[in-house]
Amino acid sequence: MNELKRFISLFDQEVIHTFDYLGMLSDAQWSAIPIDSETLFLGTRINKITISALARHLINAESHWFGQLASLPATATMPLPGKSSTLENMPDGPALIDAYRATHAVNLENLHALTPAVLEKEFVFTGRHYTGIGFLWSVLGHHTYHLGQIDLLMRQQGLVAPEYMEWQETGRVLG
Repeated sequence: MNELKRFISLFDQEVIHTFDYLGMLSDAQWSAIPIDSETLFLGTRINKITISALARHLINAESHWFGQLASLPATATMPLPGKSSTLENMPDGPALIDAYRATHAVNLENLHALTPAVLEKEFVFTGRHYTGIGFLWSVLGHHTYHLGQIDLLMRQQGLVAPEYMEWQETGRVLG
């Protein structure tokens, strides 16, 4: 298995696992404001960090990054993802999960189309220098970081999130 296939295998399972998390939520849990205390501090943007906002951020950022990677010239700077009016106006719940599933399918198509030249080229994002494949691994880390936040926010609301790395699919070798 080459490195791109390994990345796609692991990233796909991580996103499918995210669908499991999001599918457990009630309407109110999507937008609940997290608990903040001296022992559990999530930062100064605490009122903006909801499961709804995190899901929208993942959908938008991943779509932007995977959509830009192939066409971005070598040594160029990849722009930050902009806001998505479609996502901002979409209701939480099944409609948002369905939009994520559709976006993820396009993301997988974009990933499968990447060439060795794209994976080897160097570019800049947020002032950091990456190769294409190095950036992909950073995207997996980004997704996992926010999935951990979603897990924490679910637990604060009394939900036990799915066990991490206990993927739905058990018959395929990952990575």
